[in-house]
Amino acid sequence: MKPPTTEPEADAGSDGTEITTRVQVTGSSDGGDAKPLVSSDTNWTAPPCWYEPFFSPDEFKSYIKAKYEEAGKGGADTVYDYYNQVMSEMNEIDYHKGDDGKWWMLVQNDHLPPGKAMVQCPATESWRWVGPADPAPDGLAITPKMLSDIAYGATKLPSRKVTLSPAADKQKVNLATYVKFDNGIDRVWVTAELPNANLAATVVAVPVSLRVEAGTQYAEPQSCTYDFAKSGDSYQVDSSEADCNVTYRKATNDGSYPLKAQITWKVTWTATGSPDGPTEPDALPDGYSISEQDVQVQEVQTIVR
Repeated sequence: MKPPTTEPEADAGSDGTEITTRVQVTGSSDGGDAKPLVSSDTNWTAPPCWYEPFFSPDEFKSYIKAKYEEAGKGGADTVYDYYNQVMSEMNEIDYHKGDDGKWWMLVQNDHLPPGKAMVQCPATESWRWVGPADPAPDGLAITPKMLSDIAYGATKLPSRKVTLSPAADKQKVNLATYVKFDNGIDRVWVTAELPNANLAATVVAVPVSLRVEAGTQYAEPQSCTYDFAKSGDSYQVDSSEADCNVTYRKATNDGSYPLKAQITWKVTWTATGSPDGPTEPDALPDGYSISEQDVQVQEVQTIVR
């Protein structure tokens, strides 16, 4: 049953008057340079809403009563009449007291990626009774796969700048630019869990490749891509022995070139609360993290004696 348009969307809480999701999101430390994951799939969207098993019959009765009393105190006639009608209908079925099952509540996604527009929720009812033989709410019942999407949308990736040799402010014309990281990059994991339903999913992102773009047409080549190698418990790139390294052909004089480094992360997930659980076969889209830094390129100075 859907509340009238004058009633705020249910967005859940434990006091019996509002409903917020009970999904908990935790993860590995993402560091101070972390930014929301950029998905390689431009069509990917975080789930806007879902149904969670929420209330026993007694708890749901308390919730409806609280909403009814709240509407009455606020003088909201339309909302008051609505919950008065709901209470009458629920009294007829006694809120399913004595029956096996739960009242499932519609909740909104509180873990949307920053700047991601909320997609319209397709649900038309704010709650459903679901017994052992009843089908879960069509397509919107919380599942491990949906939890993996929630975790994916909440993932932040380190946007670490590469360490350049020569240094960024001492680049030289016609001298190859080597790249690596001061420290290896760790995998990133995020768990989305619904404890009261014993459901969880953990997303694991591992850096697999680094693309470096020179930021100018006056470089040969203008970009290079390197694979990450496992280094202990982390991942590293070192281009000093690579076949491809950016070489600047023109000095910046009083300006600079915007060198960009883009890390591609392979993202998998497990239907458990651990990043080391068995990997599910349907991987999530790759993710990107991007950093930029200015480089100054100088002419090589020679002295003729």
